Amino acid sequence: MKAQEKLFQPVHISFEEGTIEQYLDTIQSQIGTGFVYSSAITPHRQVTITKGVYKVNYLLDSLFSEQSVLYIERRGQIILSPQSPSSIENDKVIVKGRVTGRKGQVIPFATIYIQNKSLGTISNAEGVFKFVLPSRFTNDTLTITSLGYKNKQISPDQYLTNELEVKLEVENYVIRDVIVRPVNPVDIVKGSFNARGKNYATKPTVMNAFFRESSKQDENYISLSEALIEIKKNSYTNEKSDLIRFVKGRNGTNITQSELVNLVVEGGLYNGLRLDVAKYGSYFYNEQLESECDYKLHKTIIYGNRQTYVIKFVAKEGIKYPGYNGTLYIDAESLALVRAEFELGRDGIRYARSLLVKKTPRGYRVKPVHARYEVEYRFYNNVWNLHYARSDFGIKVKKVRGKENKGFSCDFSSTSEFVITGISDTTKLKIPFRELSKPSDVLVEQVKNTPGNFWLEDNVILPEEPLLSTIRKLQLEGELPKDDAMMTKDD
Repeated sequence: MKAQEKLFQPVHISFEEGTIEQYLDTIQSQIGTGFVYSSAITPHRQVTITKGVYKVNYLLDSLFSEQSVLYIERRGQIILSPQSPSSIENDKVIVKGRVTGRKGQVIPFATIYIQNKSLGTISNAEGVFKFVLPSRFTNDTLTITSLGYKNKQISPDQYLTNELEVKLEVENYVIRDVIVRPVNPVDIVKGSFNARGKNYATKPTVMNAFFRESSKQDENYISLSEALIEIKKNSYTNEKSDLIRFVKGRNGTNITQSELVNLVVEGGLYNGLRLDVAKYGSYFYNEQLESECDYKLHKTIIYGNRQTYVIKFVAKEGIKYPGYNGTLYIDAESLALVRAEFELGRDGIRYARSLLVKKTPRGYRVKPVHARYEVEYRFYNNVWNLHYARSDFGIKVKKVRGKENKGFSCDFSSTSEFVITGISDTTKLKIPFRELSKPSDVLVEQVKNTPGNFWLEDNVILPEEPLLSTIRKLQLEGELPKDDAMMTKDD
């Protein structure tokens, strides 16, 4: 008998009262298939079932009438996976967990994905994640990666039955079979730039992504915007800009006191996508880069099980425009840029005020303090693909003293981030001009609240606890639609 028919095989029940565990043992003894489950299904709970003959799936429905459990047959076993009713109804599985190091230290922004699939997400700043995948992928292995740590692979019988506590081991950088390349870091970076045609997609793709933008005044969150977006991404050999369309989202503000300041800083869907350095380049990543920056080969590491160059760069002194300092991670074999971290240098900040701050409240002066960026790529379908990008701004705000005020100052910060959650090769997506995201768009003005529990079946970046508290407050006040899916592991 085929394994997929086990759920429809008849079993005979000869007792009317017992624990869930006892009934599962009875099923196993008759059909020869074991069960994989955790304490989340309350195996010691007493249930009553009339004696008789039942198909396995009907009997399981009776045993779990008080909770939602998905039954998945895999390699001669039946996995019992606690899920929400809506995820079962929509043929999806929700995996939750937390990523830490061996000593319990939080690992933020770890990548979570299914091997050889475009589907993926990341953990938040507290290492917590939620990953939604179609049930047809539940035979696949889950992979979790982070810079500086060994890749971790998790089997379905683990991630389908428990909320995961993933502990990553530090990668020891013992380099074997060293790939010989020019030791001049400028040559490595130039080679990376010129190799884009073979390392990234040469055909258009459609990407699905989750985008979040939030602002804080001192330690208080004052605005939040979240959106699901579609990106019609042109090939990396095509100079045309990528196209972005807003699908659905929500936003809210927490500006209830007169002293709270609502700045509008650089961000939005369009500007976020421009962080794709491999696509759009930068003065620190092009063919004539040595006149702009000084480069140093810092070290060679293992990143995603691949030998990777770590190259530091610093903007040359005296340039009359915003200069960046940062780090490039370049795959030693292919010369693909796999990650970039950069920020405005001290001199560059002076030139950046008009670029970073789009709108300032009347009567206030602003001074940018920092502007940090990062972008990461993931290897899928034999090429590197845009995976995650983040920008973080810090600004000093001061109210101009006058006859009727005593002055006021605060620290304002804004964070934008997005993660690619799926990729398809289709080119049929047509985005009307009126729906395109443009450089001047401000996300908080662009997003319209979509009613309903719309995040439940989508891959998103879970909010950190301080932001989650603000979300709950805004939901209670009616500023945001309620959403049971926006919960952390402990909720």
